Amino acid sequence: MQKPSKNGKNEVTYMFEMQTENQNVPYQDFELVPKIKHGIWQLFPSICASLTCVPFGLMLGWPSPTYPNLVGLDSPIPITMGQSAMVAGFLMFGVSFGTIFSRKMFRIGPKFGIIFGNICIVLGWVIMWQANAIYGLLASRLLLGTGHGYAMGQIKIYIHEMTEDDLTGTLIKHLNFYGLFGFVMAYAMGPFVDFRQYAWVSLIVASGVLLIAIFLPATPRELIRASKMPDARKLIMFLKPESDVDSELCKIMEKMTVKLEDPGFTKLMRDRELRTNLIKLTFLLICQQYSGVPPTLVYTQIIYIQSKVPYPEFFSMGHAVLFLFCNILGTYVSSRFNRKVTLLVSSGGVIVLLMCEVAVIYYKVNEQYFSYASVIVLYLFICVHTLGLGSIPFMLIHDWFPPNYRGFVTNYFIILFNILALTITKTFQVLMTQFSLFMPFLLFLGVVVFAFIFILFFIPYSFQKTSFYQTNIRECTDMRVKK
Repeated sequence: MQKPSKNGKNEVTYMFEMQTENQNVPYQDFELVPKIKHGIWQLFPSICASLTCVPFGLMLGWPSPTYPNLVGLDSPIPITMGQSAMVAGFLMFGVSFGTIFSRKMFRIGPKFGIIFGNICIVLGWVIMWQANAIYGLLASRLLLGTGHGYAMGQIKIYIHEMTEDDLTGTLIKHLNFYGLFGFVMAYAMGPFVDFRQYAWVSLIVASGVLLIAIFLPATPRELIRASKMPDARKLIMFLKPESDVDSELCKIMEKMTVKLEDPGFTKLMRDRELRTNLIKLTFLLICQQYSGVPPTLVYTQIIYIQSKVPYPEFFSMGHAVLFLFCNILGTYVSSRFNRKVTLLVSSGGVIVLLMCEVAVIYYKVNEQYFSYASVIVLYLFICVHTLGLGSIPFMLIHDWFPPNYRGFVTNYFIILFNILALTITKTFQVLMTQFSLFMPFLLFLGVVVFAFIFILFFIPYSFQKTSFYQTNIRECTDMRVKK
């Protein structure tokens, strides 16, 4: 290219272009590659740790397809209907027991807590596979539930230490979905295999998950505790490539020198507002569990058999799939709406559907008019309940309690949730066997009517978080106690 100079002579400028393979690739695409890599490094180990919930889901869904055979004349381990509720409840008792210790770590870190929980789950399935009496069933479900209850707390700690804050909440929110996937697998597999085959397949799944847990990478905190600083630096470079490694190491070690004190039950009860919210949450949880979902999931196939529904095993599968789908919807959709309105609509719909179910059973609609009446009513019941009354109470923990209290309240919620599931399952079994199938549904109806009135008068339409953040600031000094 020529251009005139000041002295009147033309100067020639030569311009060259280099053709490269990535000439047409935007600069942003080069930045995307490390982001994807470090995202995978955060996601993949957390997802693998979450697989611990799958073999638990297989045990959670075990009663519905298995009980019709176990209470029959050709049962490999004869049990009565009265014993069936106890067998189902021992899993819940184990989960409650494990949850009490779920925030206590082994000296090194959460990876070994996850491995320990998975070992308990594998041993639980081994006992189930070799069981020859009801005591084997009880021991199996108790041990497996304890392992899962403990592992859940360790998985949450592991995810928190391996991921950034914006990703941590999402991954923890998804934990229940892994268990529900195993639950659906149980309903799909159970009717087509015998008792030993079911336990054997589940044992293979649990052993595979244990093997994966053994090869999980340790978290940066675990490596620092084990005095493996080069490995900790390398892992931080993978997890957070854009951060300064030395700065991140200093932050982690600073947090490790601070012991967070859990405010606990006593301090919570001293705060009038928090105490009131805990009482409200307790009543909501009682209404949630005693409105009928736990026993209808335990005895799904038996309910359809006694209701004279054709192909009960296939409709039970549909029931489980619908429960999974509605839990996903409840997590992502119900949270967008006003809590009180959602609870009122859900409980009102459940009242209508329970009245329909009582009428269908009492007047023998399935036998005399339409064979699938119970299926339609129970499918609608599980949807309407799960989308509101089944999902909103847990969300209220975040709304009603400051961050430093949520760990305690969550554990309280889980323990009470399982105890209530145990007691209502036994109540359902007694009413069903001693009276008639419609009697427990009458009980559920009475509970939901009470729930509707309670929600209408005692659950606020809107919620102000200001006072809770002030409470959190007041308690901040109590949380940070030097070792």
